[in-house]
Amino acid sequence: MSRILRWAAIAAPIAMAGCAGMVAVNDPIHPPHYIRNEEFYAARSGQIRVEVNGNTFGMQPDAFATHVVDLMRASYYRHDWFTREVSRKTDPRFKIVMMFDPDPAISGQNLCEAAQPFKPVPPASGASSHLLAAFCGGTEVISEVEGTAYGGVANAQDPKFKELVARVTNNIIPKDDPAEQPSSWEGLS
Repeated sequence: MSRILRWAAIAAPIAMAGCAGMVAVNDPIHPPHYIRNEEFYAARSGQIRVEVNGNTFGMQPDAFATHVVDLMRASYYRHDWFTREVSRKTDPRFKIVMMFDPDPAISGQNLCEAAQPFKPVPPASGASSHLLAAFCGGTEVISEVEGTAYGGVANAQDPKFKELVARVTNNIIPKDDPAEQPSSWEGLS
């Protein structure tokens, strides 16, 4: 038995260190009122407005928001959809909110309902960084997803930061009807 405990004591830190460079995204959450292809309706005039809130990783807020939207455009197949600007090309009822390092009690619904941005909870040095995104129709969440960069990110140019934004962007707007997709938990026992 002591051999097993010694092996576990050695293996656990090694396994945890292996997660330090990993970026993970949870299964998107879609409320029952989600309608397939709602994103096409939201972008019917050309674009969907993006609000970027939270930890700016040392950048000026406007420059940071522009950087995030540029990363979203670079990673999504409909790269022309994302903008920070309110214009005739955006429907004011729809938006995507990207919140970096939110308080764990904040949900996508909270992001959609908020009149003012929430304050971030920046991680301790080397701790994981989080991104909560919500696709909003008015004050209702259409889709929400959270991603985590384990071991944190050094800055907004860090490859893990870019991967975090790309993976969350590609999961906030589903390419298929979520009602027709099997749960990632199916088949596990």
